Amino acid sequence: MKTKLLVAFAASFLSLTAFSQKKKQQEKLPEKQQEMAVYAEKKGNDYYLVRLENNKEIPNVYVYSNGVTKPYKVYTDLTDILREFPGMMTANNSTKEELISVLKKDGHFYELTSQRKDPKNIEKTVVTVYEIMNGQKRIVEEYNDIYEVMASPYKDAILIN
Repeated sequence: MKTKLLVAFAASFLSLTAFSQKKKQQEKLPEKQQEMAVYAEKKGNDYYLVRLENNKEIPNVYVYSNGVTKPYKVYTDLTDILREFPGMMTANNSTKEELISVLKKDGHFYELTSQRKDPKNIEKTVVTVYEIMNGQKRIVEEYNDIYEVMASPYKDAILIN
């Protein structure tokens, strides 16, 4: 069972890697490595952000707390991340709306969520941007394609330098 879950999770990361490679061909990346937001989870007032770096198999995990993003832990095994964030397994093959990233820009705080219309096709993903103000969520934008987000003002939440 654990092996099947690990294989399913690895396959979803490979699809994200393929997506980032496709995007890399479309636009030249800067010298600095980029990370792609793949999962986020809110625990209390803190956000735990999982980001996959180009050409790397183990994602980096950060904590966003009190307006600051810091490295959370350094993991050497994917199963350790899955144990701490079990929601990652269901998020990659789910049609539920899932938190994928956060962004603070121009004094405003945003949560980005994704919802796959087809759990097996990453290209059929709707990304919704919510502005969080006084504990209330307000939809700011909704994108019918992950590629649309890359051309939007919210791309910094998805592709991180």
